[in-house]
Amino acid sequence: MASSERAPAGGAQALQGLRVVEFTSGMAGPWIGRLMAYCGAEVIKIESQQRPSVVRLYVSPRAPELGVQAALSPWFTDWDAGKRFVALDLTRPEGVALARRIVAVSDVLVENYSSGVMEKLGLGYEDLERIRPDLVYFSSSGYGDTGPCRRYVSWGSNIEAMSGLATLSGFPERACTLTQFAYPDAQSALHGLFAVLCALDHRSRTGEGQRITLSQLEATVCVLGPLLMQQLARGEEPPRLGNASLSAAPQGCYPCRGEDRWCAITVEGDAAWQRFCEVVERPEWKEDPRFASLTARLGHRAELDAAISQWTRTRDAYEVMHTLQRAGIAAGVAQTAEDEFRHDAQLKARGFIEEVEHLAKGHVLAPGIPLGLTGTPGRTGRAGAAMGQDNDYVFGELLGMSPDEIRSAVLVGAIEPAATERAPAP
Repeated sequence: MASSERAPAGGAQALQGLRVVEFTSGMAGPWIGRLMAYCGAEVIKIESQQRPSVVRLYVSPRAPELGVQAALSPWFTDWDAGKRFVALDLTRPEGVALARRIVAVSDVLVENYSSGVMEKLGLGYEDLERIRPDLVYFSSSGYGDTGPCRRYVSWGSNIEAMSGLATLSGFPERACTLTQFAYPDAQSALHGLFAVLCALDHRSRTGEGQRITLSQLEATVCVLGPLLMQQLARGEEPPRLGNASLSAAPQGCYPCRGEDRWCAITVEGDAAWQRFCEVVERPEWKEDPRFASLTARLGHRAELDAAISQWTRTRDAYEVMHTLQRAGIAAGVAQTAEDEFRHDAQLKARGFIEEVEHLAKGHVLAPGIPLGLTGTPGRTGRAGAAMGQDNDYVFGELLGMSPDEIRSAVLVGAIEPAATERAPAP
């Protein structure tokens, strides 16, 4: 599988010896390289100071007077830790020529530029297949490389709207809701990673590379399958339910004591309902005709939720959760980020929150990578690299360019010098 002899220190990893070159921005492309780097691949990200990725435009809310701090974005750590970074001006033919040389010694190319951009640069699959016939070339775009929308620029919010995810999200009495997270990016990255690994498996058996063209719209639509089937089976739009369910009541996210504190509760089946009535000290509900059966409870959902909220809002969210769980009723605190980082015993026991080496801040805490590999465990490399941080390694050691050749490439503007970072925010 490997394109050259590379033996990373620290023991074997699942993708040890693999080299990946990235032309990416945002999350849908970078997250693939992040996962592969965690598993031991050498990932080289090609950037340009003229067109920085969105995460390189970070301004700290704690110190906005410092301006843009390109290496300090928490999203940069989350999406790009563990990679190497070179800075090339791909509008110059000399820059494209150097990018081609990097591709020639790589196994996988990942790009998520707008459809057609790589071809315009002279870095399309047909161009690169000639210099690396077994290359696995992965392209991720909003709508794929065919069809009437193929040239459209996309963000997660566009895909949420077109996929139907936004229409299905939110409370029934309100307008549809965007998630504010860009779930299509994460969905696309996970589907893309699986596609890349399938192509590498095919290559290991046949010696053949291939191009993968993923549509982020399709990757999002496919996770809505059961809801789409409702339209196909019944000829009706799936209802927007908020936190409710068509098969359980009560079910919802109920207010608890404190500011913006909530606990999610689901009661499934009559036996659980009987126990729930005892726990909340409302035994009379068992015989109340409004609540005596699931059908009745679904029909009086609003009244039931209001009554339950009176019980939950005087109690701590964790108290509600533990009390109900002890009675065998599904309940869970709607945790904040602080809860997860500082108080979640399960995440702590599994070591999910990582302490990551950061070149600008020493060490930072970050969410871990939940792959669970036990035989070839992954690890997160350094974070906070400057743009062009690894120019000397990639062009000198990997490509074998002499110092004079590198200086010449800098002088003509093909290689951009490593960026100088501002002082980190407090």
